[in-house]
Amino acid sequence: MRKVKPLTPSTRTRSLAGKVALITGGSRGIGRAIAERFEREGARVATVSRSSGSVVSGKVLSLAGDVSSEGDVIDVMQEVERALGRLDVLVNNAAVELDARVEETSVTQWDQVMAVNVRSVFLCTKHALPMLRRAGGGSIINVSSINGFWAEPGLAAYNASKGAVLALTRAIAIDHGPEGVRCNSICPSYVVTDMLQQFFDSQADPRDARARAESAHALRRLSTPDEVASLALWLASEESSFASGHSFVLDGGLTAGRSFDLSGTGVKDHRDSSKPGRIGTR
Repeated sequence: MRKVKPLTPSTRTRSLAGKVALITGGSRGIGRAIAERFEREGARVATVSRSSGSVVSGKVLSLAGDVSSEGDVIDVMQEVERALGRLDVLVNNAAVELDARVEETSVTQWDQVMAVNVRSVFLCTKHALPMLRRAGGGSIINVSSINGFWAEPGLAAYNASKGAVLALTRAIAIDHGPEGVRCNSICPSYVVTDMLQQFFDSQADPRDARARAESAHALRRLSTPDEVASLALWLASEESSFASGHSFVLDGGLTAGRSFDLSGTGVKDHRDSSKPGRIGTR
């Protein structure tokens, strides 16, 4: 009788083992979740934010800097190279939001939004590219928004900035793909972060505001920073080695189409049982 060897637990290789990643806006929210996930997957991680007071973990290099300032970005890249020796993954996540229409937006406010949301992507990418080339290539991940595809009322500058990030993502992918550098963007919808909670809190009825936001999604809920981090992990790893120049929507079905019933009675199955295969209409 042939003996069967007992099964032994497989040892899963961590997908970012040996990699170095830099995450902007990494002290909270989506950036923090990405930093924590990358660190668990074996990467050596550096984060940069305007204040380095909130350290993700003792293993993460936490830096302070303004990523809309070229001088600060140069200093950050030099420190990453000095402390960690290389760079394989850049996550451009830092962003601000301004609740205002065009007429209500001052030139100063417009410039601030564009500086943080767009110029920072340009600057960090520009000064990360030499290290990515020396590493033999790498992955750049730009955290954009579904607002890059459509406009949300009262967010004129933010909408424009996120559309610019999508265009810049494509330009980076085209220009630097021959050097082994991939570039993609993540476009979340509503993510449960401090920024989103501040918006809800500013409404007359915060609980109702959140409930309405949830009901607009086909999955009837909001996403979490950890879910965005899962997509970022795939884009940073070799599992996505042929993905470049694309914007990956993570929105729980929000932009797939209208998910509510215009009759006001809620989502229903309108299939007419008397006519198999046909969808009934109102």
